[in-house]
Amino acid sequence: MIIGLFNTLSSQRLVKNKMFVLWIMLGIVLLGLLLRLHEASLWNNSQPNSPDRLYGDEPGYDSLARDLLQGYVFTWPGRVPLYPVWLAGMYLFISGSYNVVPYVQSLLGVTVIPLTYALGRRVFGQVAGLMAASLAAISYILIRQALPLMSEILYTPVILLAVIALWDALHKPTARRFCWVGFWIGISDLVRPTLLFFPLAVVIVLVIALGKRKALRYWSVFVLVVTLVITPWMLRNYVRYQAVFPLAISNAFLWQGSPEYYHLIRDHGYTYMQIWDEVITGPGNEGHPPMTIEGDRYWTKRALRSIVAEPLVYFKYAAEKLGTYWVGDPNADWADTYVFNYHALRLKGYSYWYVIQIMIARALPIVALLASLVVWCRWRILLPIYALLAYCTLLHAATHAEARLSEPLQPFLLIIIAGATTKVWAAATRVGGTQ
Repeated sequence: MIIGLFNTLSSQRLVKNKMFVLWIMLGIVLLGLLLRLHEASLWNNSQPNSPDRLYGDEPGYDSLARDLLQGYVFTWPGRVPLYPVWLAGMYLFISGSYNVVPYVQSLLGVTVIPLTYALGRRVFGQVAGLMAASLAAISYILIRQALPLMSEILYTPVILLAVIALWDALHKPTARRFCWVGFWIGISDLVRPTLLFFPLAVVIVLVIALGKRKALRYWSVFVLVVTLVITPWMLRNYVRYQAVFPLAISNAFLWQGSPEYYHLIRDHGYTYMQIWDEVITGPGNEGHPPMTIEGDRYWTKRALRSIVAEPLVYFKYAAEKLGTYWVGDPNADWADTYVFNYHALRLKGYSYWYVIQIMIARALPIVALLASLVVWCRWRILLPIYALLAYCTLLHAATHAEARLSEPLQPFLLIIIAGATTKVWAAATRVGGTQ
């Protein structure tokens, strides 16, 4: 049945039929929406409709959003503005109900499906686009993005829009197209500041794709628009706090990738949560909580001292994080054991089906890496995607890496997997047809 469906989709006549493709896409989007709404219902059944359901970074986002509704505008410098604004807007229309948030965010999350299709179609064609969209519809990671009060639900579609804009600009370069690239990168910085230094990676892509002269001209346009988008927020922070910092404080992000952190985890037996409770926010912080500007600077200086003192340990740890960024940190993601430890997740109370989905999700980057070898001959057309994946990987290898931070990049992995699958299928079909 599946092979028959694939053969049907591979038919040139049907693929070129816009109405056929539209109906297929509508079906995929509807499936993705139903799965997200179903997961939201299950989630609400196990959670109270109160702040008691919040965990990790969720209370911070919740507090910022509710402060906005009370007229207190961004009272903490640890977050950029757009997700708290989105959350406040939801609260305004749903009377602040925690139970309604996953349903509304499911509507936002489903936009990832057509955006994944749009990029997949550009890179590998119609069939690969539809396959990637189907995978995005049923993705465990993307489905569950709608449940917590976390910025991933907004960040994922925004970075898809940014890469689509970059792909279009590279293939038909105009100043206007690069303005859109700058706009979406700037917006992504105001959802999550991960791509603040991404323009450095983009300039390399532009030089490869367009040559030095055109690259410099279009890169200047792109950087100018990024700067125009993020500067109001930076000026606002300077006026309010009388301090210059990059969009938001880092909350000891660099220190969590330092040799000092490494030794606590590997040599002294600290768990991930012990470090947070006893060092970062406990007595070990020496009176410098990282949630403040002064405290954040203290932790950054402490990290730099540690890196300078033991550069070899730092680079060794960074090399490890090239992998743990994707498959999970043994301490933060795998209960202080080792990656792909099925029993550790079961001991944490996760159901059998839930653990299987986590294992598949964590193995997906490995599949995508193998798939990238299959489509290596198309590396130029994949430059925007590869640049984003490489930039994010190196950034988190240099700082702190855990799987949650790589999850918004999953649509790009699905596109690479779909492209490799269609290529292998096409080759197998040709071989079969000649026999």
